[in-house]
Order: sequence, then structure tokens, then C-alpha cells
Amino acid sequence: MRLDNSDWGGHRVDLLRYLGRRVDDAALREDIVQEAIVRLLVYEAKPGIVISNVTGLLRRISLDLTRDHFRRIGRNRVVELSDDLPCQQSGIQERLEQRQLVAIIIDVVKAMPRLRREVFFRRRVEEQSAKEVAQALGISPGAVDAHIARAVLDLHLAIEKIEKRGGPVRG
Repeated sequence: MRLDNSDWGGHRVDLLRYLGRRVDDAALREDIVQEAIVRLLVYEAKPGIVISNVTGLLRRISLDLTRDHFRRIGRNRVVELSDDLPCQQSGIQERLEQRQLVAIIIDVVKAMPRLRREVFFRRRVEEQSAKEVAQALGISPGAVDAHIARAVLDLHLAIEKIEKRGGPVRG
């Protein structure tokens, strides 16, 4: 299956989301996605090659590239053992507070009007431009900006309430 240029944007977004669960560094994610696409194009250009599942192959390539990257940096990393090294894992209380904070934010987003939530999701999660969101939803770019401002205000007010009561966990 030969791909045309219109397919790559969707594959790029899918791969970035897929790698988001595995790679924290946004620049590294972008590098892996670009390398995966280049490798797929090189493979696809070989005579007699037919790719039936582009998404699956791109994910496999990106997963292999991710593993290779972490193996390389893992071999080069040396950490001296010491009693002074702090534990990198957060405590149970902190993890509980983080989960509760996420649940509160999810509730705030769910409580938003449908259009505001859709605009917010497309702009902040899918990283679409205001123009793209406006065209997809049939509204003006100014309306997109207004919805984003209201969504951010909703989240800000919810966080203020949480901070006033002393955090996500009531003491």
C-alpha cells in the first residue's frame, strides 16, 4: 500500500500519542517518529514490498527505536551507590494526591460544555492549530481562542479551590 502525503499527519499524531506513554522527552519522541517514518519509506521503496498495516509497522519500528535508545543510554549511565541518594519514587501520600488531582481535573473537563471541551481537547491534546479547530468545528478562530480561555479559566479556578483547602486530600 503506497501512502500519499495526506496520510502522514495522522500517522505522526498517532505515533506521538503512542510514544507518549513510553518517552517523556517531547524532542526525543519527535526524533523517534521522524526516524520511524523514514525507515518505513525506505522499506516501502524496495521492489516487491507491500505494507498491509502501516500503523502497526510504524508502531513496531518506533518501539524498536525507543528500546534501542534506552539500551544505548542505559549502557553509558553509571550511578555510584550511596546512602545519600534520595528515592526517586514518590511516597504513597503524594501518589494518592496526584491521582485525586487528576480525577478532579477530569471532572472539571467533563463538566465543560461540549463545544468548549472539544475545542480544548483538539488544541491542547491533539495540538491542532486554532485555524484547524475552527474549520473542523465550523466556528471562527476567535471563538476557538475564547473557548480555550474559558477552559483554562475553569481549570485555574478548580486548582485555586484545591489549593485553598490544602490540596487534593482533605486533612
